[in-house]
Amino acid sequence: MTTVHRPFRETLVQLLATVMIPLSVAGTGLYYTRWQQNLNDLKTMIDLVSDQNPERRKYGVAMFEYLLKNDKVPVEFIAAQLAYANSSADKELLPLMEQALLKASAQNSKVEITYREALERLPSRLFVHTQDDTQRLCIRTLIGKMRDVDSTGLVVPGFARATWSGTQHELRVFLKSDEPRGQELAKMFTDVGLRVTVKDLSDLESSAAKARPNTFELWFGTDPVPAACKV
Repeated sequence: MTTVHRPFRETLVQLLATVMIPLSVAGTGLYYTRWQQNLNDLKTMIDLVSDQNPERRKYGVAMFEYLLKNDKVPVEFIAAQLAYANSSADKELLPLMEQALLKASAQNSKVEITYREALERLPSRLFVHTQDDTQRLCIRTLIGKMRDVDSTGLVVPGFARATWSGTQHELRVFLKSDEPRGQELAKMFTDVGLRVTVKDLSDLESSAAKARPNTFELWFGTDPVPAACKV
C-alpha cells in the first residue's frame, strides 16, 4: 500500500507547488502594485492641496474626499493635511477639508473614527467670548503664562464680543468624548489664575451635531479677571 500511494503524494505536492508558487508571486505583485498606486494617489492629492492655484486646491480636496471614502488615507496624512490647512493663507481650505471629511464619514463609518484620531493629534481649538477689551487682553496674557507644553497644545482661532448673564467663567464642551480634554484645559487656566467652570453641553443635540471634535468655547462672565491680568 505504501509503495502505491507515495508517488501519488509526491505528485500532488509537486502539483500544488507548481500552482501555488506562481499564484503567490502574482498576489505579491498585485499587492505591491496597489500599494504603489495608493502612494501615488496620496502624493498627487498632497501636491494639489498645496498648489498655489486655488482651483487646483479644490480639485485636491475633491480627491481627498474620494480617497477617504475608499479607506486610502492613513490617520497620519489626515492630521498633516488638517494642520497644513489650519495654517494656510487660504482661509477656505480648512472648511473645505472638514466638509470633505464629513461627507466621507456619511459613506464610510471608519472615516469618523480616523477623523477624531487626527484631530486629537492637533492643538485644541478654543473660541473665546469676552464682554470687554480687558477680558480679551487677559486671555492672551494667561496663555502667555502657561507652560510651553500646555500653550502649544492650544490655539485660539478667534474672539467674539458677547454679553450674557453668567457670573462665572465657563469652558463649554460640546461632545462627550471631549470632556476629559475640557477638564485638562480648565486646569491649565486654573494654574495661571483663571478659575473656570466646565459646562457640558453634549446632551444638547443641536450643539453636538454641529460641533467639531477637540473644539471648545470659553465664555467670560462678570467675575473679576485674575490678578495676573492686572500686572
